[in-house]
Amino acid sequence: MCTVNIQVDDETMQRIRPELKNRKDIGAWLQRRVDLMIEEMAAEDTETMDIEEAREMTLKAVREEYARP
Repeated sequence: MCTVNIQVDDETMQRIRPELKNRKDIGAWLQRRVDLMIEEMAAEDTETMDIEEAREMTLKAVREEYARP
């Protein structure tokens, strides 16, 4: 297992998702999103992905979530 640091604007996240009251809540929400994304990737693709591809997919998912109205 690896650890990845992601910078997130707390105020933006709380504006988009008011139920995320603090960094712990934001971190737990992001972890769930990443876990789901990894499960989807594993189900869709049997090829091994390098860490940079996984990082880019994670960042893309977070950006897409920020873009939601």
